[in-house]
Amino acid sequence: MMLDVTLNRTSNQSLYRQIAEQIKTQIGNGRLPANTRLPTVRQLAQELGVTRLTIQNAYGELQADGWVEATVGRGTFVSPSVQPMSLQPTIGQFLTPDSALSDMLEISQIIGVRSMAMAHPDPSLYPADEFCDYLHRLRPIAAQLLSYGPIQGDSELRVEVAKLVQEAGITAVPEQVLITAGAMQGISLVTQALSQPGDLVLVDQPTFLGTLNIIKAQHLRSQAIPLHADGPDMETLAQAMREQRPRFYYAIPNFHNPTGYCTSPEKRTALLALARQYDCLIVEDNIYGNLAYDAPAPPPLKAQDTDGRVIYISGFTKDLMPGMRIGYAIVPPHLRTHLLTLRRSTDMCSPEITQRALAHFLRDGGLKRHLRRVLPVYKERRDALMSALTAFMPAPVTWSQPEGGFSSWVRLPRYFAPGELYRLALQNGFAFTPGEAYLMDEPHAEYLRLCFGNQSAAGIRAGVQLLSDLIMQRIRAGSRPSTWLPIV
Repeated sequence: MMLDVTLNRTSNQSLYRQIAEQIKTQIGNGRLPANTRLPTVRQLAQELGVTRLTIQNAYGELQADGWVEATVGRGTFVSPSVQPMSLQPTIGQFLTPDSALSDMLEISQIIGVRSMAMAHPDPSLYPADEFCDYLHRLRPIAAQLLSYGPIQGDSELRVEVAKLVQEAGITAVPEQVLITAGAMQGISLVTQALSQPGDLVLVDQPTFLGTLNIIKAQHLRSQAIPLHADGPDMETLAQAMREQRPRFYYAIPNFHNPTGYCTSPEKRTALLALARQYDCLIVEDNIYGNLAYDAPAPPPLKAQDTDGRVIYISGFTKDLMPGMRIGYAIVPPHLRTHLLTLRRSTDMCSPEITQRALAHFLRDGGLKRHLRRVLPVYKERRDALMSALTAFMPAPVTWSQPEGGFSSWVRLPRYFAPGELYRLALQNGFAFTPGEAYLMDEPHAEYLRLCFGNQSAAGIRAGVQLLSDLIMQRIRAGSRPSTWLPIV
């Protein structure tokens, strides 16, 4: 089997990584179907003019990621689990946050797709071994911790969370901390506590898919506030607060999802003043707050809150490990009883043994050690994404330049019907998140979210190049930007 591999020997990218990423591309686009036998190490080394060790390293990476399987005496084969060409995305002509989330979760489990769809950390960087050590130390009291735990959360973890938010400038005591099953449960519980079906809430446009799903599931009405690079459109926000009297405004001031934007200091001050003037609560989601790459993250809104207008929500799924499912909310005293009742009616409590292990991990400085290790890696990947977009994307395409978080928001003219570019990319073994899912109004341009946390710099570059090729093919075919209107 002859592979189509071109090496750039002047690139900073290692040769074995170049080889591995190009093989992934050919597996993803179907050129190398499942069970295809790859050249031997000796054959490919001779063909490319590299050492056998280089090929062994490339094949080793592919095998570790599940793209190929090696059998002594038989050779190296594309994994039989590879199935990108058979994907049938649920996304149709009209995209919803629910269908987008469903696709992202399904795609994340599929071998043969280079996915930049999910905004999550790289599993190879999880502090899994260290965390398991903390779990093992709890063995003498495991029976106690494996029983039902406190509804509000493990007392030791609440102490550590209170210390953690105090470092960010938030005044809180353990009694104000509610431990949740991830930040999304915190958003859901707070939304239930603050609103009734039919109530109006304000959200940025675009905003987090999970919150849009929660709003829909709880039968709330929402009004979109246009989002700019420096934060929400303050004129629209002021008018909405004044005329609509919403139950709350949901905001992600630091490293916004999906755009990566940070709200400016001036707008933060103005936002708190508006909330005070119109008696509006703010639900602040700061799940990406620790993932700052160029400078320390701005203080949360809650740190500037002097009269209890801000309900603060965060967690450990982005900076540590998503599967821990541990988040938290800083709960106002007047909502504490209501939130505990709502929590009791859903899942009683989160597993206390993982909470206690996390408490000891935080107490011993584990989060700070972990961030010192991973932030340079994620910064390198952010930079790789910015470099690849600059190198490959045609002039009409623009994108955000995040200072933190895991995602960049890309905009291009409407060359494709909704969902078309997404399906074409999947057919070539590449996944992103279509922007329509984040928008409540029908967009006149094409948007997409590209996430860089769980891909290597080489994988990011290969993925962006593939996406750019699809866009360029459409431009060369004579497609003109247009405002696409659905047929109803």
